[in-house]
Amino acid sequence: MRIEKRLLFFTLCVGVSAAAGFAQEADSVLQVHNLDAVAVVGSAAGARKKLQTLELLHAKKDYVLENRSSSLMNALEKLPGVSAFQVGQGFSKPVIRGLGFNRVVVTENGIRQQGQQWGAEHGLEIDQYGVEQVEIIKGPASLQYGSEAIAGVIAISSHAWRERDGLTGSVLLNGDSNNRLFGGAGDIHYQKSNKFIEARASYRNFESYRIPADSFTYLGYKYPVHNRTLKNTAGREADALVQAGLRTGSYEASLLASSVQAKTGFFAGASGLPFLINMDDNGRYREVSLPYHDVSHLKAVLNQSLHLDGRNSLSLDLGYQYNLRQEYSAPHTHGFGALPQGNLELEMRLQTVGLNAAWENRSVAGSAFRAGVNAEYQHNRVGGYMFMLPEFEQLTLGAFALHRLRFSDALAATVGVRYDGGSTHVHRYEGIGGYFSVPELRKLGGNASFMAGVAYEPHPAWSVKANVGKSFRLPNVNEYASNGISHHLMRYELGDSALHAETSYQTDLHADFKKRWSESFVSRFTASASVFGSYFPGFIFLNPTGEYSTLPESGQIYRYMQSRAVRFGGEMYVAADFAQIFTATVAAEYVRAVDRESGFPVAFTPPLSATAEVNMRWEKLLCFANNRVAVACRYAADQRSVARNEFQTPGYRLLDASIDLGVPYARIILQVQNLLNTKYYKHLSFYRRLNLPEAGRNFLLSVQIPINH
Repeated sequence: MRIEKRLLFFTLCVGVSAAAGFAQEADSVLQVHNLDAVAVVGSAAGARKKLQTLELLHAKKDYVLENRSSSLMNALEKLPGVSAFQVGQGFSKPVIRGLGFNRVVVTENGIRQQGQQWGAEHGLEIDQYGVEQVEIIKGPASLQYGSEAIAGVIAISSHAWRERDGLTGSVLLNGDSNNRLFGGAGDIHYQKSNKFIEARASYRNFESYRIPADSFTYLGYKYPVHNRTLKNTAGREADALVQAGLRTGSYEASLLASSVQAKTGFFAGASGLPFLINMDDNGRYREVSLPYHDVSHLKAVLNQSLHLDGRNSLSLDLGYQYNLRQEYSAPHTHGFGALPQGNLELEMRLQTVGLNAAWENRSVAGSAFRAGVNAEYQHNRVGGYMFMLPEFEQLTLGAFALHRLRFSDALAATVGVRYDGGSTHVHRYEGIGGYFSVPELRKLGGNASFMAGVAYEPHPAWSVKANVGKSFRLPNVNEYASNGISHHLMRYELGDSALHAETSYQTDLHADFKKRWSESFVSRFTASASVFGSYFPGFIFLNPTGEYSTLPESGQIYRYMQSRAVRFGGEMYVAADFAQIFTATVAAEYVRAVDRESGFPVAFTPPLSATAEVNMRWEKLLCFANNRVAVACRYAADQRSVARNEFQTPGYRLLDASIDLGVPYARIILQVQNLLNTKYYKHLSFYRRLNLPEAGRNFLLSVQIPINH
């Protein structure tokens, strides 16, 4: 048994991820090879595409549409190494190789997405219907994106030049059965010669969602779930975007303005102590009542590039964001003071100004040098009767240099260095009754990062890549100065002003094999495997202490702490085409994280997971064209490797199916998630503490109507 476990562990650690290519390779034309769940991106020259050192996953708009879910991050979970923290429906944030929150940088059109993403129940304010493509960079090779990209980068693009001029667009209609969602999106794009203009809008409205359970437990007490519906998890979202682009000779620019507006309820049984009266079934499943949050995110982005000559180019990105988050709940006195007036519990108003500038030089031999700077200023103000995060101002500056060296047709290397510095001013806050107080803080710090990678192609079908690097980030304001109750997560969070900068020493190794046969039952076979590891001398984490706050309805105390930690694991991806019709894919990932000082695992680490999928595609059947049928099995192992006072989570197996039909003037996609209505728990769901399972069976219908003129 011990030998079998070791063999299983070794197999999983040599796991897989579809990867390829340095996304910033400037002298190559990108080609996309569809692998259903993943598209591998490489250069136009077959040999050159394997000589990039960075590991990258690439998903285009069709992938997001075919895997539509309650949020963009949930739609990306099929990709190996990618998962999501989740609270109910619509609240999710990315996790790469077991790391999330402020260790993953999310960019949209080159500008880092900045909201109140430090909160577990705060999702990304990005319209999934407006995504043209997503690139996911994993590991220590993300120097040009900033100091917080320890785990990796999710780079989202919402605009693209079309292949031909004219008027194009589409209308998308959506409906889901589980939460009775209805919604849609529309876009119109006009391009003529060297300019384009585009407008998009989307809307979603959904009821409270249903689970395959009649009850849940909290602190040893059992509570009913009437009609198997989580009351007050309904919501609505309205998004809009306008953008324009211009090309004139060597100059190119695009300007974007977008708005995301969302109002979503929190399950009443997860806000403070569950009261039966708050969970009574009133039959109004589309109603959003207390507690709920109201979020508005406005963004403006200007992207510019200038090609000085055949080898040199400059780029400049400017961005402004205003994030307004308001959380409403019935007033709490917590045993002292007068009852607050009004229902506004928390208000956070964050303004962010960002700048990226870079210069790139490309040589005829295939080498490239890129250097640049990043700057960002944040200004946060708070309101409401409850305190969680203080007001602050923060300024960060960074500079980087990357050099890609091509030694031969079979060997290339990339080296890079970066330095980041920042200053944070946290305002003093006077608490009530001795609680919630935060002293004035002024923090100043900086550090260097580096990476080195090599890519070697010993055979046309094989390539090997290896990277090592050091990453670093300054603690966030919530880690320094949190001091309040998060009712929606059932805990009291405490920061530590003595935390120091977090550093990580990382390495990864990736092997890739691709083979095609012109006349064979198996026409294509692709496999890739990655192993990775990292060491944190001072890993910052939110530790469930096992102590409970003396304040009523405040829950367990979670404290930000710092400790030595190690993290290692692997990913795998295998795909094969059969008889020019069938495609079978298997992807798996494993990560283990251990606190070296306590000996316990690090909290919120995803379990071993795998996905197997079979696709059948055919060009023509009766009046249907470009058709696809898919069946997928999602597997997650038991998560017994948990931190002190963290719940273990049983594993699960889910069955999904989908059919994609091309009919005259439209495309129809029908998905069935959790086909067998399985009762299961996600370890990274914060409702796990309540023994609340995930959503039950869900039919998702999407109808896309193209507009071409």
